[in-house]
Amino acid sequence: MSGKFAGRHFAWTRLTRQMLALLLALCPISSSLAPAQATRPRRVVEPAAAPAPLASEPDIRIALATNADFAAITCDGAMAALDAATGATLPISGRRATVQLELAPPKGNERYRVEIAAFRTREAAEEAVGRLRERVAGPVQTRYDARERSYSVVVGDCAAPEDADALMVSVVNAGFRRPIVTRDAPSSPAGASPRLGVTVEGGEALLRGAQSCAFVALDEDRAPLKLGGQAYRGRIEAFLNRRGRLTVVNVAPLEAYLRGVVPNELSPATFSNLEALKAQAIAARTYALKNRGKYAAEGYDLLPTAASQVYRGHGSEHPLSDRAVLETRGVVATFNGEPIDALYTSTSGGRTESSEYVFGAPQPYLKSVLVAPQSRGGRWVTSTRSLESWREPELRSLARDWALLTVAGFPLPEHPTPAYCAAAATVREIALWLNAAARLAQTGASERMTGDVARLGGFAQALATALYGAEAPTRLITPEDARYWLGTEAERFRAEERPAVAYFLREQALRPTLLASGDRPVSRGAALSLLARALMGRGLPALQSGTARPYDGSTLTLRMGKGRDDQRWLIAPDAYLFRNFGGECLPVERLELIGGEQARLYADADGRARYLEVTPMMNGATSDRSSPFSWWEVRLTAAELQAQLARAGVNVGEVREITALARGDSGRVARLRVAGARGTSELTGLKIRSALGLRENLFVIIRERDAAGRLLGARFIGRGWGHGVGMCQVGAYGLAVEGYTHERILKHFYAGITLVQLYP
Repeated sequence: MSGKFAGRHFAWTRLTRQMLALLLALCPISSSLAPAQATRPRRVVEPAAAPAPLASEPDIRIALATNADFAAITCDGAMAALDAATGATLPISGRRATVQLELAPPKGNERYRVEIAAFRTREAAEEAVGRLRERVAGPVQTRYDARERSYSVVVGDCAAPEDADALMVSVVNAGFRRPIVTRDAPSSPAGASPRLGVTVEGGEALLRGAQSCAFVALDEDRAPLKLGGQAYRGRIEAFLNRRGRLTVVNVAPLEAYLRGVVPNELSPATFSNLEALKAQAIAARTYALKNRGKYAAEGYDLLPTAASQVYRGHGSEHPLSDRAVLETRGVVATFNGEPIDALYTSTSGGRTESSEYVFGAPQPYLKSVLVAPQSRGGRWVTSTRSLESWREPELRSLARDWALLTVAGFPLPEHPTPAYCAAAATVREIALWLNAAARLAQTGASERMTGDVARLGGFAQALATALYGAEAPTRLITPEDARYWLGTEAERFRAEERPAVAYFLREQALRPTLLASGDRPVSRGAALSLLARALMGRGLPALQSGTARPYDGSTLTLRMGKGRDDQRWLIAPDAYLFRNFGGECLPVERLELIGGEQARLYADADGRARYLEVTPMMNGATSDRSSPFSWWEVRLTAAELQAQLARAGVNVGEVREITALARGDSGRVARLRVAGARGTSELTGLKIRSALGLRENLFVIIRERDAAGRLLGARFIGRGWGHGVGMCQVGAYGLAVEGYTHERILKHFYAGITLVQLYP
């Protein structure tokens, strides 16, 4: 189904609910009406029973603010307020409504406060609040003036004006100019608690003295409600919490909520695979239902952050993730008839962890699994070309050069031998090679060959002419450059040869170990190596470069770069195959292509690849290898380690030792001991990564000590990002690319689950 259809479906659903909301009175907000905490899955041996279906799609309450002084709700279209206390529907003529606290003093007692000059932005006001709370005693609050569209900061709650005058001195000393003392006249019964007031655009007072209120947009798809510039589906409620502050909640149908979660948990722009996004949608839906009511005492279900699930509302929706949500509508993952606690993590580093090693409690469906497909059959490129000639150590370093010259058409024996390569090259052989190089480079250069070309210096000089003609870059090498680059070996070469030798050395075409033989006849192996590498520096033979897609057993496909189409080649049966690892190319009889490797190839006129060179990915072969956090390293000095631990409440003083005491099924550190000058502390589970400030618990510790054995610091080499339990999000994408369906992905990460549609 298309994203457009998904939009129509949700538009109809929301419009129906809004009409009903405007016709019916809104029930007062009460924590007793919030959904109860979902129970944990029961461990039973009976066959799993399907969960009881829901009659309709449930709502989710997401806390957008939990400790605010005010909230500005805006809408680019028509909106209305719902008075939770009276049930009245109040149309709003403007496009902005501000809810703020009204602190009423006890009857008969005037209260005095210090007010700071107006701020144009909320950020500036909040910055002032932070400074004042550090420097001034007493309550500090922010107020919003809807008429002036400005923010003010109010300090104190004084019974006498002289107390406010004294407080004003502290405010001035804190760096704020021209504060004023304000007086609140008595206007409410003794002991009155704070209430809410709603002011609409233009300064009109809409509600006064309410405990809660709610707002709806009358055309949600075109003009949804906004808070802080962020758009949200559903309604926005504001109410007084137990701390006398303002809590703002977005109440939305579960499916609408998911549309604002899925693209923020797994970006469809980066991970544009529908099956991966479907797996994410089901995991997010299951998690929401399982944890619905988690914060019921506070009047909401979930937070919009990674503490629950990242939720950014209407403005973050994407057609592909919308489609994933719509096509999995109502589907949840269950175990023994109950929704699972569908935990997921960004990058697992190749293997997820069993829940007991991170969260303390074991769950039968949250077990450590390898993040890789069960089989990668058919991903091997093979060649009939024998490697017998390259098993000799003397020849292995020449194999790549030999292969490139062969596919480029140079006359070389079929099977080189150590004796052939070690023997001096003849003038006739060198002439043939240089003429072939000149033809390939299309320089038209021809030069009478002399006996000098049989020496390394003369050969380099003639090769530069063959490849570049009269305009060889060797002209740019000064005698001083050549002497400096060649060092003590410069005297082995004639003055006129040195620029060419130095140039090829600079371009890494000439191996430095060959300089020592500069005054002796050049061997075939040395000449061919320099010839091949110099040709590559010239871009010859022309190689195609790209990123390999998984090999399908018959066709090699490369992504050629941004804005370019993929290209495909058949592999010649006797192609030269090489693996480039650590800067060295080794000949092989077969190559595994799982997708993502850098590849270079040479194809003949028939479009068949005759030479293929592949660089394996440094992140390895697991399905989350595309994550930038697949591998990482952090170094902390002993002082940095002490400060980091102290910020987390681990005060052991100067750190003297840090030791992993236990590891989980995946190798993650499950228990860590830190010993310091003031004592020892043991950390477990999630506390480990948070206390150390690391991305994951999957790491090893490399200690750095001075000569006396004192700890100087530690290097943490690790993998992954997140808690490591449940579904690996980047790994889910990798499995989807391998051909896994969303159901297969979920069952890979969550053992023994069943997918069930809970509501239509």
